[in-house]
Amino acid sequence: MLSHPQAYFMHEVANNPRGKGVLACIQCGRCTSSCPVARVVEEHNPRKLMEMIILGLRSDVLNERLPWYCLSCFTCLDRCPQGGDVGEVMFAIRNMTVREGKIPEGILVQASSLFENGRVVTSSKMASIQREKRGLGKEPTVDVEAVRKILTKTRFDRLINKGT
Repeated sequence: MLSHPQAYFMHEVANNPRGKGVLACIQCGRCTSSCPVARVVEEHNPRKLMEMIILGLRSDVLNERLPWYCLSCFTCLDRCPQGGDVGEVMFAIRNMTVREGKIPEGILVQASSLFENGRVVTSSKMASIQREKRGLGKEPTVDVEAVRKILTKTRFDRLINKGT
């Protein structure tokens, strides 16, 4: 019996940490219909991404922006009749994409900010004013050196530089 190279991609994803949920997918579409991001970002369609993985469209999947839209709310897992964890599959695809150096520019900007400032997003002056108005005080400080140490120890800093 001949096997098709496309079929290997689904198993490659499933064998990645967090990727086994793809094996449970029956293409019912509940993940997409319950996804809060899919309601506001027209191109975000978790069912479509799962279909692409199942069909073995490796290069298309690893070049897609779909997994980067996921907010990891795991509503898809709650609603999946098979218990397939689409959110976890999104993490697996992101990890595979990063390993191949195909990090989206916006993610690199956030990662660089994390390394430089200890935060993914730096607060605006307006956010500081709103904190004060609500009695929240000043924004908590971040030990940037500790963050950098963790990012360096986990080699995250190399991923940032690899993508730029």
